[in-house]
Amino acid sequence: MDQDDVRNRQNRSGKLDDPTNAGGDATAPSSPAFALFGEGRIFPDVLHCEAITDRAPRHGWKIARHRHPDLHQFFHVATGHVTLRLADGDRVLTPPVALSVPAQLVHGFTFERGTEGHVVTVPVAVLAALAGQGLDRLAVTVPTPRVTALFAAIASRHADADGLRDLALRALVLALGCDLAADAPPGHDAAAQLFARFTALVREHAVQGWGVAEYARHLGTSATQLNRVVRTQADLSVMGAVRAHLLGEAARRLAYTRQPVTAIAYDLGFSDPAYFARVFAKGMGVSPRGYRQRFG
Repeated sequence: MDQDDVRNRQNRSGKLDDPTNAGGDATAPSSPAFALFGEGRIFPDVLHCEAITDRAPRHGWKIARHRHPDLHQFFHVATGHVTLRLADGDRVLTPPVALSVPAQLVHGFTFERGTEGHVVTVPVAVLAALAGQGLDRLAVTVPTPRVTALFAAIASRHADADGLRDLALRALVLALGCDLAADAPPGHDAAAQLFARFTALVREHAVQGWGVAEYARHLGTSATQLNRVVRTQADLSVMGAVRAHLLGEAARRLAYTRQPVTAIAYDLGFSDPAYFARVFAKGMGVSPRGYRQRFG
């Protein structure tokens, strides 16, 4: 079967192209997927940096459990009080504290009113040079003076549109990732390691129309086990994770490039651009062209 046949089969079955359907399992746990909490779209910048006080007060200082497909987050909580809410329970943290939260990890927060700090959100592709260095695991640590300075530098450069802003932000967030990856716990978690290998394969092969069987075979595991691990790690089915990746990539290309919508559809493995447009609109709440128009 050639690639067009595979893609057409996936289009008809709904196994690939519906980013809002995490696999059709009504019994699966559901945690909303956001680019930034409370926003159902992918932001178009190299990274996003905001103060905790920019968003948390609007939600009563409580951020419900959620996840970020294809986005990594770094937190610096300088003062106040915070409870980290994970799928397997809550952890009370005492500031100052820094966190590195990998993509797809279900997490939430309860902040004490007036808690101060910063949140840096970055596409995992920007951190590709650090693949396999520990950023696939949650890290919680006391920030060093250098880490604190890096958060401040990112906040300052993010707000400044002059000069080589994109290059500067990429360099700063890579430096931050290097320091916080060193504080990640040892990679002895077999499930986390399998999930990290799976996400690497998704980035490489999602556009080729791979199904669960192909991913499982290349990872040396069964489809059942792979689905179990992905659901545990990301609250998604295998194909739900693939769909989330494709949707995020489509949004980034629409925002960052002038590539025609039809070309984006074909590049991402959709054999029918009209079908791609419907899928994108369902997942993002706006058509591909409408999404692009938001960014000029």
